Amino acid sequence: MNRFLFLESDLKSFTGDPGKFVKSRSVYSTQKTPAAVAGAVIAGAGLGWKIFEFAWNNAEGDIYVKLARLEGAKHPSDDEEKYKNKGVWKEKTVKVYGKVVNKLVETSAKFDLRFKYNGHSVGYIDMDHTHSNDSVFWGLHVEAKLMVDPNNYKSNKGGQLMSMIEVTFNYRFTRTGRDDIIKIKRYKLYGDGTVIEK
Repeated sequence: MNRFLFLESDLKSFTGDPGKFVKSRSVYSTQKTPAAVAGAVIAGAGLGWKIFEFAWNNAEGDIYVKLARLEGAKHPSDDEEKYKNKGVWKEKTVKVYGKVVNKLVETSAKFDLRFKYNGHSVGYIDMDHTHSNDSVFWGLHVEAKLMVDPNNYKSNKGGQLMSMIEVTFNYRFTRTGRDDIIKIKRYKLYGDGTVIEK
């Protein structure tokens, strides 16, 4: 089941106040969450896929997160008919963790990054904010971005053509009277299930 199918129709029909954004975990298509959908915009689209970005969400204290989803999948050469059923779709979860420690006190946020792949194509990307640790005098903004790579790649697990999508988590740690600290977590997700962290 494509767990993102409800998003576009709900975005078109929603008439509420987008400023009333309610903290919510990521959901599957069997769970409609109008508050989360209200803060979503279509940030990019291509043949067989769409990127949705959500509004900033106050997760805890001075910690804010802005996440993204990808509906559909990127296929090699955008040939959806050839590749969408060419292999068995599998799911993988990547643990994302960014932090700073000041005088033994940690400011941090953790996420589960999930995606699907079938040996060639990659997509159906979702994110959950799973944990955060707030601390006095520190703030944190985490923004996730998706970038669909138009190029084809050759798999080291069989030599077949495959696609790639890059996911970036930008952690901006703020502190009173001091410069911000920026840490970037970058992940390349390939159609054969390979994950490369930069």
